[in-house]
Amino acid sequence: MQKLTLKWLVVSFAVSTAAFAQTQADIDRWNTDWATFQMLSAIPLELRGMVQASQDLPITIDEKQKKTFDIYSNVYNALGVHPFLVKITPIRVTKDRFDFLSYEDIPLPDGTIFNSVSAAQMRFDRAHNVYEVDTFTAPGVITRQRITFTKTGPHSTLVNEHLVFETTPEFIGLATQGGVIAHSIVQQVVKTKIEAGLLRPIRFPRWVPGYSHHNCEGEADD
Repeated sequence: MQKLTLKWLVVSFAVSTAAFAQTQADIDRWNTDWATFQMLSAIPLELRGMVQASQDLPITIDEKQKKTFDIYSNVYNALGVHPFLVKITPIRVTKDRFDFLSYEDIPLPDGTIFNSVSAAQMRFDRAHNVYEVDTFTAPGVITRQRITFTKTGPHSTLVNEHLVFETTPEFIGLATQGGVIAHSIVQQVVKTKIEAGLLRPIRFPRWVPGYSHHNCEGEADD
C-alpha cells in the first residue's frame, strides 16, 4: 500500500510540473478560482444572488459500456468539436481526479467574443461507470455535471449528462443555452466517432498529456 501511494504521489508531482509545462500563474489561477468556487458552494443560492437551471442530455451509443466510458470521459476528445473550447491546460492529476484550466471563446448576443477561462475538476469512478465535473468561471458561473453510463445491451450504452448551471439571474439563460448546445454537439460527434471506431479507448489518467506508461491502450471490458 505504501509503494502504491508513493507511485501516485510521484505521478501527481511529475505530471503537474515539467510534463505539463504550465506556468506558476496557471497554478495560482486555478487554486484561487477553485477556492472561490468552494466558498460559493458553501453558501445557499439565494444568499449569493444566484439561480439554478438543470438539463439532462441522454444519448445511446452502440458500444460496450467500459469502452464508451473510457472514450467519452477523455476531455481531450472534445477539442476541435466543442464549439467554444480552444485549449486545455492540465494543472494536476491523481488516480481518480484531474484538475485543469479550460479556455473558451464564447460569442455574446452583442457580437463580441468573451474569452473565458474556467477552473475545472473531473472526478472518476470507473468501477461504478460515472464521473463528475465541476467548473467555475469568474466572477460567478458554475457548472456541475454528473455523467452516467448504463449498459443497455451487449454493445449498447446509455450515456446521460446531468448538467446544472448556477449564475446570476441575468446570465442564467445564456449560460444554460450555450452549455446545452455545446454539450449536445460534442455528444453527437463523439457518438459518431465511437461507433465508427475512430477513437481509442484509453483509461484515465493515461490520456493526460505527460502521463508516461508503456501501454496506453484501455481495455474494452464490461
